[in-house]
Amino acid sequence: MAARGLRVLAIDADPDANLASVLPLDNAERPKSLAQQSELLRAATNGTGLPDGLFLLNPDTRQLLPQGTVTWGGGQPLVALGWSKDGGEGCYCAEHALLRQLLLKACKAIADITLIDSEAGLEHLSRGTIAGIDIALVVIESGRRSLETADAIRRLAAHLAIRHVHTVVSGCLNGDEREKVLEWLRDWPPLSVFPFDEAIRHGDLVGEPPALLGDFRRAAESLVDALLDLPLKAAA
Repeated sequence: MAARGLRVLAIDADPDANLASVLPLDNAERPKSLAQQSELLRAATNGTGLPDGLFLLNPDTRQLLPQGTVTWGGGQPLVALGWSKDGGEGCYCAEHALLRQLLLKACKAIADITLIDSEAGLEHLSRGTIAGIDIALVVIESGRRSLETADAIRRLAAHLAIRHVHTVVSGCLNGDEREKVLEWLRDWPPLSVFPFDEAIRHGDLVGEPPALLGDFRRAAESLVDALLDLPLKAAA
């Protein structure tokens, strides 16, 4: 998308924030997650110091986007949340309230596309944190358990009235595997099918953004084409 001249705001909304590891950052230093910027978070909650178990439903997130942003791909913005807790520290209720407000502000940011890397689970949907998105992409691997999770995501997205919920298949080893997954998804065809790619695995192994080449790049181009052709009410 960035290579086509679109401005892409990337938000890493996974508590285990690692989106930066697969993006070509403009500076070598990884972004400092918002979770590590206590002064910013304190300002967002107006320094209320509420008792344990209480949190603001409408924190002020105006400064989180500009101050919590690094750039990638020649000036594209990236915000990493990176909330994580130690064992037994409790739920993420306050963090989800902050994320919900952050996404509302992001929708008004100067960007053609707001791309949210969600956590690998159902919580952002069950809490309604990402209820206002235009498109949900459900990444499916070659396995029945992945398909069962995808069905649960599809059901929750319908409850949130997300109009476009589409699958993307990842990591098919061969044609037989691809055909089997497509058979499972016959009433929910994927926008694109990504083959297993040794370069992607190696990039993850050495901790560097992988090169997008060959069939993998063609799958990425196909996905972008399909996304940009969807009939949206407004730009994402």
